[in-house]
Amino acid sequence: MSTRTDFYVGTGTAASWIGSLQFGCHPDNLLKHPDGHAALTARRASAYRAAVRVLLTMWPVDGLGAAFEPRNGWPWHWETSHRNDWIISYHDDAVHLTAGGGDRWHRLDPDDPRPPLTCGPPDFARWLRDPGGEPAVRLPAYRAPGSRTEDWGSLLGRLP
Repeated sequence: MSTRTDFYVGTGTAASWIGSLQFGCHPDNLLKHPDGHAALTARRASAYRAAVRVLLTMWPVDGLGAAFEPRNGWPWHWETSHRNDWIISYHDDAVHLTAGGGDRWHRLDPDDPRPPLTCGPPDFARWLRDPGGEPAVRLPAYRAPGSRTEDWGSLLGRLP
């Protein structure tokens, strides 16, 4: 199964999506990669943005997976990062992360960055029905050009 991680600056519906990775991009793996480590331990927003830009370039060059930059459009066939495995954001002067459907942000200590052992949706069945619904952290919605807008999770919730 592939891992997907989306990167943002800011929180809420005004957050700016700055790129995504696919395949093997669990935070533990990112911390082992020099550019991923630089992104997850950044102490300034400018350093975080720069490290994510380099990471998006080097991830596929190093043969680790696919990278998606905003200039190429939203890469997923769903509108919210809550369907992805990891969401990483720089806000409040630090890097934070949550899992898709997570209900709170976890601040990473730049001197000892350890992803939390648990941070996913508190109610997995509810998340399946509505990945971006409450109590998930708020994020902007995007649409890939020509993508379907059907929420398959909602369809599953309506099955008899």
